[in-house]
Amino acid sequence: MSQLASPVRSWWREVITGVDLKGRLSRRISFWIFLNFILVEALVLIPSVLRQAERLEQQMRALTNAKIEWIVAKGLNTTATELLAAIEELASPSMVHTIRGASLLKDSDGLVLGSFGEAPASGIRTDKTTGNASSWVLFTTRYDAVWSPQELGGGDLRLVIRHDASGLQAGLIRYVGKILLIVLGIALFLTFATMFILDRLVISRVLELRQRLILAGRAFLEGSSIDPTTILMPARGNDELSDVESAFNQSFLRTYREMGRRIQAETLAKTEQQRAEKLLLNILPEPIADEMKKGNDLIAQIHDEVSVLFADIVGFTELSRLLPCHDLVSRLNDVFSAFDDLSDRHGLEKIKTIGDNYMVASGLPRSIPHHAEAIADMALEMQAIIPRFSLDGASPLALRIGIHSGPVVAGVIGRRKFTYDLWGETVNIASRMESSGLPGRIQLTDATRHHLESSHVLTRRGLTAIKGVGDMSTHWLLQRR
Repeated sequence: MSQLASPVRSWWREVITGVDLKGRLSRRISFWIFLNFILVEALVLIPSVLRQAERLEQQMRALTNAKIEWIVAKGLNTTATELLAAIEELASPSMVHTIRGASLLKDSDGLVLGSFGEAPASGIRTDKTTGNASSWVLFTTRYDAVWSPQELGGGDLRLVIRHDASGLQAGLIRYVGKILLIVLGIALFLTFATMFILDRLVISRVLELRQRLILAGRAFLEGSSIDPTTILMPARGNDELSDVESAFNQSFLRTYREMGRRIQAETLAKTEQQRAEKLLLNILPEPIADEMKKGNDLIAQIHDEVSVLFADIVGFTELSRLLPCHDLVSRLNDVFSAFDDLSDRHGLEKIKTIGDNYMVASGLPRSIPHHAEAIADMALEMQAIIPRFSLDGASPLALRIGIHSGPVVAGVIGRRKFTYDLWGETVNIASRMESSGLPGRIQLTDATRHHLESSHVLTRRGLTAIKGVGDMSTHWLLQRR
């Protein structure tokens, strides 16, 4: 017996600990399973309780029945008075101690001929099959038993005896309590056993699938890099739930691959966008580029006070005869890249290059108060760095620089290969300052001199013939004060 009990205890412990009731689904299923078992067992066991009540009633009546039959057999019921006296003697503790009273009635009209003790319920009629009064001892502590005239030896007498049914009631309650414990134990056992099987076959897999769905959704939402094998459901069998798990795996893998391609495409698009924006910023000033990205194709602005610089490399023609084309372009690129760095450092805006001519402006697209000073400083630095790009054995490189200050019109022209450019007399005069200047010198007009007298050292050149303008007073920029 002990050898059998040990595996049973082990199995039951596994059932109890193997059922996870933390999930809402598990709790809901277990509740309805338990309730169904309770209802089914109650329907089966309620008749058993009723039969037990009937047996207890029969036991109580059987003792009194035997005494009544003995009284009738002894002839102690010749008169109503004698019969009632004999019944009263039965109520002693040594005889039938549960008798609490009796009534003797005429059967024909129900007239009470005599009674003692507690009066039975009035209006009781004899049950034709059992002779018992209809009463359920579970809800009362008194039980009335009826004897018909036939049971009393004939005549017109009917006897009703009241019994104390408290003991009967207590016994029935104990029986009902045992039944309830059995029902509860069986229901709990069957519930846990059923839940153990359901948990293995369905619930644990559904909860695991739910967890995998949450992880997959979180991974897709956050865009994190995940190992797809940690999300996939393991293959378990060949049932409907396995089909759902397989469908989830296929859907997840398809979505995961699509997400990878989407992320790759977004990264590529972002890289291309950054390259395009960088290229756009290399062509256009940042404020102008922002306007074009907003869809503004026609951009034209008037700037009242800017300074424009033109620089031409003297000796570059000779250099072009001495160097191969690749080396020539590389050297020119080095020169203009150095100028670009100076332009960025001084907060100026490079406009364009034309051959070996370099154009830069100060005070646009955003206005700055010391535009002339900034462009003069850049001009001095350009003159300082140009000799280091000279070629050994050739004439040293030099710059011819011209500067003028005044109003300009700025804008973007062209549908393809568009460019940011300047127009107006200020641009033309600045170009003439360069072309009429001297190698290694920086020529500027009176308009620019007006802004630089307090910050830079200047010397007057005198009147200079400017094509399209006439004689103009010009000056040489020497150094910063």
